[in-house]
Amino acid sequence: MSQPDTNTDNTITNNVDTDVVKNFLLSLQDKICIALENTDKQKKFTQEEWQRAGGGGGRTRVLEGGDIFEQAGVNFSHVTGDSLPISATAKRPELEGRSFEAMGVSLVIHPKNPYIPTTHANVRFFIAE
Repeated sequence: MSQPDTNTDNTITNNVDTDVVKNFLLSLQDKICIALENTDKQKKFTQEEWQRAGGGGGRTRVLEGGDIFEQAGVNFSHVTGDSLPISATAKRPELEGRSFEAMGVSLVIHPKNPYIPTTHANVRFFIAE
């Protein structure tokens, strides 16, 4: 991806192709789910697609009761909004009132074996316009 451009008034413009990011993250979710299903062999992921009232949506995938995994969740979300939440601007007031776009893949994996650690991971992409 390329670096942001700076306008003559010293503001930064966004030239990120968010479709490329979204396709990468959806593919990442697919690859992780396939790898976990191939490891478990007994169970497959179920999928639920959802929409966010404020803009965007995602797909939630869960594998439950497998041979290896008690439960595994691999989720994709892509949300947008007209203004950043207060929690995001509390320490950065210059961002107040800006629109945003956020995408990511998150996973939580609980193996049946108590000697194998639970896994949590997130990959996130965020733009404040």
